[in-house]
Amino acid sequence: MKPSITTVLVAGFGLLILVGMTLVLGISMWSARENTRTLIRDNARIGILSLARAIRGHLDPAEEAITYIAEMVGSGRLDTANDDRLGETLLATSAPAPQLFGLGFIRADGRFLRVRRGRGVLKDARASDFESISDLLAKAPQLPRRPFWGELAGLEEINATLIEAWMPIWKSDSFIGLLVSTVSASDLSRFIAGSAGAPLRRNRFVLYGRNHVLAHRNMADGAFRRSADVPLPRLGEVEDPVLQRIWSPEARELRIDDLGENVHGHAVDIGGEEHVYVYTFLRDYGTVPLIAGIYVGPADGLGAEFRRLTQAGIAGLAVISLSVAIAVLFGRRVSAPVRNLAAGSAAVAEFEFDRVQRLGPSRLRELDEAARAFNRMMAGLQWFETYVPRRLVRRLVERDAPVVSEEKLVTVIFTDIAGFSTLAERMPAADVARLLDEHFAILVDCIEAEDGTVDKYIGDSIMAFWEETEDTADRALRAVAAIRDGVRQENERRRAKGNATISLRIGVHTGSAIVGNVGAAGRINYTLIGDTVNVAARLEQLCKKIGGVEVAVLVSGDTARLASDRSGLSHRGRYPVRGRSGDVEVYGLEEQGEAAG
Repeated sequence: MKPSITTVLVAGFGLLILVGMTLVLGISMWSARENTRTLIRDNARIGILSLARAIRGHLDPAEEAITYIAEMVGSGRLDTANDDRLGETLLATSAPAPQLFGLGFIRADGRFLRVRRGRGVLKDARASDFESISDLLAKAPQLPRRPFWGELAGLEEINATLIEAWMPIWKSDSFIGLLVSTVSASDLSRFIAGSAGAPLRRNRFVLYGRNHVLAHRNMADGAFRRSADVPLPRLGEVEDPVLQRIWSPEARELRIDDLGENVHGHAVDIGGEEHVYVYTFLRDYGTVPLIAGIYVGPADGLGAEFRRLTQAGIAGLAVISLSVAIAVLFGRRVSAPVRNLAAGSAAVAEFEFDRVQRLGPSRLRELDEAARAFNRMMAGLQWFETYVPRRLVRRLVERDAPVVSEEKLVTVIFTDIAGFSTLAERMPAADVARLLDEHFAILVDCIEAEDGTVDKYIGDSIMAFWEETEDTADRALRAVAAIRDGVRQENERRRAKGNATISLRIGVHTGSAIVGNVGAAGRINYTLIGDTVNVAARLEQLCKKIGGVEVAVLVSGDTARLASDRSGLSHRGRYPVRGRSGDVEVYGLEEQGEAAG
């Protein structure tokens, strides 16, 4: 029989904790007064190493990006003479690294192609517009043929200071140009000040040399003073009185052991209160070293200077280290299945079933039973997901109260494949099913991309709706436009293969409808009831008379009036619809370049 988790924890950890804590308690009694202060300073030490890793992780993608592009150029996969291809490559390279402010390529003749996040490809600059770039071009033969970090650059027109990584591009002995990748100082400030879980994150800073501040919580908005010699504020200009005193002449060096190389610390008395600075040098980002650091003061719980790091440390750390090593060994073995179960449960809570992996068996009885139960539950949920729209389930689960049918403003679309019955008669059943699967996949992707809900499939038709937003009409029209484009593209692929194409009719209407649960207690649907649904269906039928050939879209006047963008709508007149008194004003949704009706 498999042992229970309780038995393993008691037998494995109980004796270990009893012996270890007894020894630690005897050592800790005489140093209890110092423990809190030591822990706080330990957090600062851990924090500085974490900060250094975080800064490298933030800056290194700039160097990696230009290295990747340089390899593409060197291998012949990228032609730097092709502006369109080069711009696309720069954009694609910057996409996975949101911290990149921009990428650029300066040709040897001074022409400058660049991309900037949120601005796309920019071709309006020349190297002569930037003195520093002109200097680099002039010194191209002397530049290292590898990535290097240059001096900081200030862009006054957008109030930005940029950290720049450069890479000369050569083919044989011919200089082609310079690649540049940039990260903004304000973005680095936001990053170090806002890292989730970072210890003492409000007290973190990055200096540029000893006298200028590169990153600080007060620089996150970019509105900081810039010195004449360096586009950064000096220490006295960031409104942080503690940081301003970091290089105070009365600083006292601290002994900080076992933190690895290049970690330093000192204490400064400010107004009778001690503040401790812990920092490290980052020398790989240009000729001026970066100093990444954290300070700790009384507000952070520090009340006295570092003492007795070796007095209680030798005996206490030896016992604790041994206890931790053994605890980790047991803990990892025991907790791994629990972590996997927790991760799977979190994914289920977010309805991200594709991220859930099947749990393996465990030697512990309770965990093994939990894994088997979880796997059975996931099998049922994955089947459930194929029948109920994921967005609808998420919305219903997130409601604070039970679903009550109520009248809402909704936009409804109906789609129908023209002549489907005739088309299906000429095709094998398997081909008909495949065609519908591919067709519905296009429609559902377009609808869900605009947060719509697929209500039901009716043969070769779909009914979908949008609710609870102010822009239901715009979302529905964008979805319909995407459906039209997707169906046309699919028809082109089918023609190329010699397969039959389809013609689609779509009706769109906005109005009031009863939204909520409809059905018996054992089988209900979350759906719509009302005249709005009927009008949308009638507009789809009206496409037979006044619609287009391949994809016909008719939109009611009610929807058109609510749409903020009517550029694609053309007035078709007023028409009677069956089941409704009075005519309905009708618009066609045209593609750019089509004639308006």
